[in-house]
Amino acid sequence: VSTGSGTLSRLVHLHIVVPEAFILGAEEYHVDAGSTINLVCIIEKSPAPPQYVFWYHNARMINYDAARGVSVATAPGARTQSALRIRGASTAHSGNYSCRAPNTDPAHIYVYVSEGSDKMAATLSRDASAARAPSALLVLGTLLLKIRHPK
Repeated sequence: VSTGSGTLSRLVHLHIVVPEAFILGAEEYHVDAGSTINLVCIIEKSPAPPQYVFWYHNARMINYDAARGVSVATAPGARTQSALRIRGASTAHSGNYSCRAPNTDPAHIYVYVSEGSDKMAATLSRDASAARAPSALLVLGTLLLKIRHPK
């Protein structure tokens, strides 16, 4: 800015932060009917922890479906973790799951619940991805975050 006594200037650095959400694991999650579905969503790069994380099955919010065996536990922080747990999975639980937080694009995963002739395939897939257990997921998530953001 030019003034009568000279030029006045200010240097400004603009740092744009875009929060990100992702669900631990692959794009697909296979479980056997009757078992438990465990999904963990991580929200990071948010200037403040999100006030809420909503879970959806297809287009329906399921956070408060306790009568249907659904529970959600969210630990806010620099890297917010939200864990979805569904007991007694049935084929009706198959479908697209997403976690959504404010100012973040939703993260998605497709869950397949198998029974009958698909039981062996689901068991083999589940055994091959044993790292999906809740405690293993949190450890895996911590390792992934350290790899992404070493400090």
